[in-house]
Amino acid sequence: MPVCYITLSENKQQLTKKQMQDLREIIAKGLDSNSRKLDRTHITIREQYSSRDCMLADIEIDIFSQLYLRRLFSRDKRANFISGKVSEYLNCCCATWINMEIVGYSRVNVGGDAFYSDSDNSIIRFIQKVRGISTYKQN
Repeated sequence: MPVCYITLSENKQQLTKKQMQDLREIIAKGLDSNSRKLDRTHITIREQYSSRDCMLADIEIDIFSQLYLRRLFSRDKRANFISGKVSEYLNCCCATWINMEIVGYSRVNVGGDAFYSDSDNSIIRFIQKVRGISTYKQN
C-alpha cells in the first residue's frame, strides 16, 4: 500500500478532510495498474509542513510504493499526472516523487483477520496463496 508524505508550505497551510480524500483518489489513479488495482482506501497520507523557501513547490508529495513493472517504466509520467491533477485541484505548484521499493506489507485486525497487498494478477495471487501470504479471515 502506498504511503505518501505530503509536505505543505505556508502557502498551503492545512488541507481539509475532503481535500485529503480527494488527494488520495488522485494518487490512487496515478499509481493504478493492471498488476495492482488501487483506490483511495489503499493510499496512506502523512501530512507535514515546511518553509516554501526550502521547497521546490507549494506542495510536495513523496510516494513510497511497491515495485511493479508497469509503475517502474511509467513512473515519471505517473508523477507528472499526479502533480498536474493536484496543482489544478489546489491551485498551486506541486512536485511529486515516486519511490518504488521491494516491500512487504500486512495488517492484522483485532479479530485476527490478516490483510496483505494481494496482487490482482491471478498467477501472482495463486503463488501468494500457496506461500501463505494472501488475505484471509478468521472463522
